[in-house]
Amino acid sequence: MRFQHAPDAHPMYQHVFVTHQQLAKLLIEHPAMRPNLQQTFSTPANSKNKVYFMWDFVLRTFPHLAAQVDPRDPISSPMFSDVVGRAWQAKFLTIDETGELNKMNASVGYSDDNGVEFTDEIKALANTLDNLPDGCAGCGKEKRDNGKLLMVCAKCKEEKYCSTDCQKKRWKSHKRHCEPAPATAA
Repeated sequence: MRFQHAPDAHPMYQHVFVTHQQLAKLLIEHPAMRPNLQQTFSTPANSKNKVYFMWDFVLRTFPHLAAQVDPRDPISSPMFSDVVGRAWQAKFLTIDETGELNKMNASVGYSDDNGVEFTDEIKALANTLDNLPDGCAGCGKEKRDNGKLLMVCAKCKEEKYCSTDCQKKRWKSHKRHCEPAPATAA
C-alpha cells in the first residue's frame, strides 16, 4: 500500500496504521489468494478462504482508521475503540488454533479452507495488532521532558500524561470514562 500516516501521528495511530498495512500486504501475497488476484476489486472472490476473509476484514478496518480517527489524537476519536476492537478480533481469528475462523467461514458458505493455513509471518504480525504503545495519552511520549516517568491520572490511575498540557487536552474526552481506581488492600 502506498498510503502513509501523517508524520506527526500519535504513536498508537502509527502502530495500528502500519500494522494493518503490513498485514494486508502479507495476506494478499499469501498463495491462497492467487485465484483472486486476476479479478477486479468488486468481483466476488474465486477462492473464499480464511486468508481472503482476513484480508477483507483488515481492509474494511482501514477506512475507519484513515477517515474517522484523528491521527494526532486517536484516543479522543470515538471510532478508535472500534478500530482497536477490530484489531483484537483480527489477532484472535488469525492466531486461533481452535478452528473458530474455519467454523465461521463454513457457516456463511466459504468452503475453500481445506489445507489453507496462515504463515508464521502473518501470525507473528497479527499477534502484535493490539500491542499499542503505552505512552502519554495526549502525545504518545514515553517520558516527561525532564526524563521522569509519566504522570498518571489521579482519579482512575490508568491514563498517563507527559505534561499538564496533555492532561488538559485529553480531559474533555477522558472524563466521560474516568472512574475511580478500585481500592487496594493495604
